[in-house]
Amino acid sequence: MLLPRPAILGALPICGLLAGCVTSGGTAPAGGAERVAAGSPTFLERTFMTMDARCRPVKRPTGVLTDPPRHGKVRMATRSAAAEYGPGDHEHCDGRTGPSLAFEYTSRDGYRGPDGFGVRVRYNDGEIRHARFTVEVY
Repeated sequence: MLLPRPAILGALPICGLLAGCVTSGGTAPAGGAERVAAGSPTFLERTFMTMDARCRPVKRPTGVLTDPPRHGKVRMATRSAAAEYGPGDHEHCDGRTGPSLAFEYTSRDGYRGPDGFGVRVRYNDGEIRHARFTVEVY
């Protein structure tokens, strides 16, 4: 289960010693689609990371593209991100930064309109999450 895009950063705590985190830069429109310029490589806001109970970054999750975009391409990379867990086991880690799994989307030159893709994210502890990214190319 993924959180909707919050205003600042979002996270999903999991039970156990580690906490998987979903972060977001918070500038996506209410519909959830991120706006990207045609043909321009753009890192999307939502990223995935893990911290231990002492807020130390743990090896970043890995990802697999499960549903490729129809009008562009996606590259996975490591980027630094901050987490906000909110109430729960890892609330004390709010604002801490660490390596996260990020997705860079590039549309075909000249394409304008909606696009999207699906991914499967695997955390170090074996947890698997599925995510769907939606973009609006302008």
